[in-house]
Order: sequence, then C-alpha cells, then structure tokens
Amino acid sequence: MKINNQGLDLIKSFEGLELETYVDPVGIPTIGYGHIENVKTGMVISEDEAENLLRQDVGRFEDAVRRHVKTDINDNEFSALVSLAFNIGEAAFARSTVLERLNRNERLGAAEAIEWWNKGRINGELKTLTGLARRRSAEKALFLKPPEEQVVRIPLMSLEENTRLPPSREASNRREDLNDSRTLQGAGVAATTGGGAAVVTAADKAMEDVEHQSPQVDRFFQLIDMLPHWFYWALAAITIAALVYIVWARVDDWRSHRR
Repeated sequence: MKINNQGLDLIKSFEGLELETYVDPVGIPTIGYGHIENVKTGMVISEDEAENLLRQDVGRFEDAVRRHVKTDINDNEFSALVSLAFNIGEAAFARSTVLERLNRNERLGAAEAIEWWNKGRINGELKTLTGLARRRSAEKALFLKPPEEQVVRIPLMSLEENTRLPPSREASNRREDLNDSRTLQGAGVAATTGGGAAVVTAADKAMEDVEHQSPQVDRFFQLIDMLPHWFYWALAAITIAALVYIVWARVDDWRSHRR
C-alpha cells in the first residue's frame, strides 16, 4: 500500500515548497516540502530535487506505518497516517495514542487522537499552533473519509429492446419480492381465469406510479393491500363459478335448440 494522491497533496499543501533553507516554527532547519534530514543553512535546491526528497521521505514513513499498524486499513486511513508520521516523526507515531487505538480497531478513537498532535514547543513551552491544528483536522477528515466505491454502470437498453421484455421479467426488475404485495397476489389469482400476465403487468405499473398520483389514489391502493388473502381466493372462486355457469348455460341453450 502506498500513499494516495489526496495524502500527497495534503502534505504538499501544509509543508509548502521552499527551495532555500528556512527554520520551521519549532526551530528545525527545513527545505523543499518539509525535508529536515541533513539540511544546512544556506542550501538551495531545484523543484525536481524537492520532489525527489519528498518521495524519499514519504517512502520512509510509508514503511513506518506498514510496520507499526497491526490491523487492516484502507487507502485513506493509510495516507492520513503517513502524513501524520511525516510531520511528527516515526518515534512519536510509534508511541502515539493514535496507533494504540487503531491497533485495537478503535477507529473513531484513533481519529480523535490525531487532533491531539496540534502543539509545538515555543521557547520551551508547549503551545497550540494554528497551522498544526488545521493540518490535524485535514488528516482526521482524510482518515475518516470512506474509500471511493467502484461504480458499476449498466448500459441502458434501447426502447425497442425494452418492449421485447416479457411481463414477468419486467415486473421482477421493479420489485425485489413480488410475494410481498397482496395486490399482486390478487392479480395472480385473477390470472387463473385468463389474461393473467396482462393483469400482473398493469398492477405492477400502477403500484410503481402510485407515488405520482393523488392522495385519493394512494389511499385506494393502500386499502387494496389491506384486503385479506382469502378475499382473492373467494373472488377467484366466484369468477370461475360464473364462467362455469355461463358455459353450462350456453351448452344447455345449444341442446334446447337441437331438440
């Protein structure tokens, strides 16, 4: 695992680029992007040299975070910790409450402890430094930021392809479990008398569009959903009985005409 672009940009933004030696707020000679190793007064470097020094420093602290962290972390957590270690040093990071809590899988506690590293020693006295407080806040935000999720894009079907879908497949794309809808259960019973697929599709479309209708229509469908199971079976039985009677009457009428 390596520092991501957000972590690297965070370090650059707070360290700033200085091509000549300067003394940081706690009295340490610094150059480039916060580089302090073997820095002497009066040194001058190029931007490319500053970038190379930054990569070397970041690589060393990437190794430090890998060694000391004993739990699984994501890219943003890793990058925030590298920025923290880069700024406070490996020894301080190794004994920090941030690391202790993180290794106990107390991530929120570790994030809170990041902000405790906001002080520097000025004239022998520890004082809160505005720049450090802002940096700790940014590192905490990066540490808590969820890693970007992979987005799966499903290509849209053309109108012609969509119209070729059978009703059952079309309905399954709209609701996870059709059995949860009593309205559709009723439509399924009605389908036993013929033309069931069309009824199911119409009922599903009606339920899909109900949120765009008036409150009265919404209430109508709510009342339908409240009907008990046996009502639909009774309705189906009555329908079947009616059809049987009609067929019997037709047959009886046909026989009467033949006599």
